[in-house]
Amino acid sequence: MTMDLTLLRQKDAFPLHVLERLNRTPVDYLEKHLSIERSNAAGAGHLEAGVVLLLLFRDSGFHFLLIKRSDAVAQSGDISCPGGMLERPVDEMLSHIVSKTGILRTAGNRALHELPNKDEQTLSLIQLFLMNALRESWEEIGLSPLNVEFLGALPTYSLTLFTRTIYPLVCLVKDHWPYRPNDEVDKMLEIPVTAFFRSSSYALLELNTEDGKSDPRHNLQFPCLVIPDGKGGEDILWGATFFIITNFLREVTGGAFPAETPGRIVTKTLSAHYTSGNR
Repeated sequence: MTMDLTLLRQKDAFPLHVLERLNRTPVDYLEKHLSIERSNAAGAGHLEAGVVLLLLFRDSGFHFLLIKRSDAVAQSGDISCPGGMLERPVDEMLSHIVSKTGILRTAGNRALHELPNKDEQTLSLIQLFLMNALRESWEEIGLSPLNVEFLGALPTYSLTLFTRTIYPLVCLVKDHWPYRPNDEVDKMLEIPVTAFFRSSSYALLELNTEDGKSDPRHNLQFPCLVIPDGKGGEDILWGATFFIITNFLREVTGGAFPAETPGRIVTKTLSAHYTSGNR
């Protein structure tokens, strides 16, 4: 069933709708995690990272709360979800505490282990990567894990430039708080969800290197969302985060989310430290 888009203005109803939709969305966490463990046992060095797609209700509508990465880290200048690499011992301990105490809840006040349509191993991995993502969010932007409600998990996304797989989780921010970005974050962005329903927001992205040449590793055009920065410039949302958000919207709208129809071409220059960060 196609979602009524007026839900995007309903503070209480939309999170419950998202929870119900994502409860029915199959995720590949168990298969992907086991595959990565097997490849790493053979020396692959494949990394896993939890990220959290945050929804925030502001000014009579929902926004995606994202970060722009600073020059200190890899993928500098990119817009991304808060999160980072899994730190297995720490995140397993945090996951165990959350499981025992039940302090993290879903919209509608369910316990995480009560989510339907997920087997026990998948639920365990969802909880592990959720705590991974929230730990990193506390470090990056000062978001308290107690200030979120869990809405669901999305299928994994594997990066092409990095030996890394992303596990995206969706959460609702209960209350706005004073952002405290660390040195990994250039700035915070609140992007209205409605921006993704305007064809004028979309473009095709061409990547260049600092010498102005097309990047031979890509040599392609990528769909992207162009966001006015309020200072006469623009920020560009592309790549993994663009895919995660558009996939999320397709899942929760049931077909109401339109195909992108880019009307122009924009360019982005990748720094020499794009894959490593400039620390």
